[in-house]
Amino acid sequence: MNSLLKSITLTHNQFNRFSFQPSHFNFLVFYFLFLFFISCSPARNNEAFKKLSTKEQNKFQKYIIQGRDLYKANCIFCHQADGLGVKKLIPPLAGSDYLKVNQKQTALLIKNGSTTPITVNGISYSPTMPAHAHLTNLEIAELMTYINNSWGNEFGFVDGKYVSTLLE
Repeated sequence: MNSLLKSITLTHNQFNRFSFQPSHFNFLVFYFLFLFFISCSPARNNEAFKKLSTKEQNKFQKYIIQGRDLYKANCIFCHQADGLGVKKLIPPLAGSDYLKVNQKQTALLIKNGSTTPITVNGISYSPTMPAHAHLTNLEIAELMTYINNSWGNEFGFVDGKYVSTLLE
């Protein structure tokens, strides 16, 4: 029995020769997680997504992932995980006719906040939308891209340069 253990036991040097270095392992984990998140992206079946070049699709998917994280950090409390808002208090983002036709106002609302009433899907809301002045134009673009393409919305990709022109 003891000789059997000796024959199948690798020395420390032999084991290190066959093992992955921590940096290799971290890279593989990151790579597979990235592929997993991209494959689960809400943009994959989106018609606007399908019309983009491969380079633009990659950028779109990165914006979706970053935008989702920004949404969770800044928007989910009021607009909820399903994007439906709170009845007659906080407007929905899911299926929002306002969002679809008011991209400039949406960027301004995110950046500067508002207390001005708006009408979404035929319902008037008088919310107090807090300003998110801490968000960069790129982060606003990522957030808008996520919102524009989640919960059944297919309002397309919002580029950081475009948000910069909207907020001038």
